[in-house]
Amino acid sequence: MSGSDSHSYMLQLIIKITILVGWFSRRLRQYARLVQEASSEAAEERRLAREEALSAPTMPNTFPQFSRLPAELRQQIWEEALPDSRVLMLQQPGSFATMPSLSKCLSPILALRSPFAVSKTTEKSQRTRTRRGTSSVNVWTCSAKVPVVLHVNSESRAVALRHYRLGLAPGNSQPRIYVNFDRDVIGLSDDLMQSPVGRNLWRLTEDLKGVKSLCLASSSAPSFLSMRQPYGLDSVEELALVDSTLWAAGIVPRVAQIDFNHWIAWQYEQGKARWGYGRGIEACDGPHAR
Repeated sequence: MSGSDSHSYMLQLIIKITILVGWFSRRLRQYARLVQEASSEAAEERRLAREEALSAPTMPNTFPQFSRLPAELRQQIWEEALPDSRVLMLQQPGSFATMPSLSKCLSPILALRSPFAVSKTTEKSQRTRTRRGTSSVNVWTCSAKVPVVLHVNSESRAVALRHYRLGLAPGNSQPRIYVNFDRDVIGLSDDLMQSPVGRNLWRLTEDLKGVKSLCLASSSAPSFLSMRQPYGLDSVEELALVDSTLWAAGIVPRVAQIDFNHWIAWQYEQGKARWGYGRGIEACDGPHAR
């Protein structure tokens, strides 16, 4: 190998090492932010739990006479049992494969509910549909829990179905996510807003034009919102932009799962969120007060 070739080879090697070190440094900083933010979320969750334990009166865990109550009263109780604001963090199928492995390990440890924690059964069924020729990118996935009231008994389910329906189905695909646009908050991560597939999936989902509450990772929100008309965002009444590493990675923070209203107000107090009100999606600073 000549001197010039050796010099060129060393230069290329140095460039590759520099790029690799930069990549690892960015990943390490990302993981450090994830851990720091998740620890803060866990501390806030414990604080909320302590406050609830102190304020909640001692109540029995069972009520055997429930079935003897008048039907009107039972239905009112089921209505009160419905969840408030659920967070539906939308993900395109296969997104679990793009999540950094360390973040997937951190999720269960830090009690985070990650959309990438797809069960083996779900993953297997997705692969089966793909082998049979069905596109693996034609439906949304979501980690939000189905409202419990839908599955207690026929009476509770009848009450819940007045508020929730299966929806969020792109094109002619089968709807599979229970949603109530009057209550639920639709969340979008950085990856989804930056993905051409994700953007196209949004355009194909007709009932997303009825979204009223939307929460976006702030870093990718400007480019996504610049396409307001094609994405059908005119129905949005409340828009949150959050500077959350967890949210940007497609992970719903634990406190947001428990009480989204409290979480967004807490983020605002830390200077990590902006909230817009009214018909229109121009974000403005202000505390959350739904």
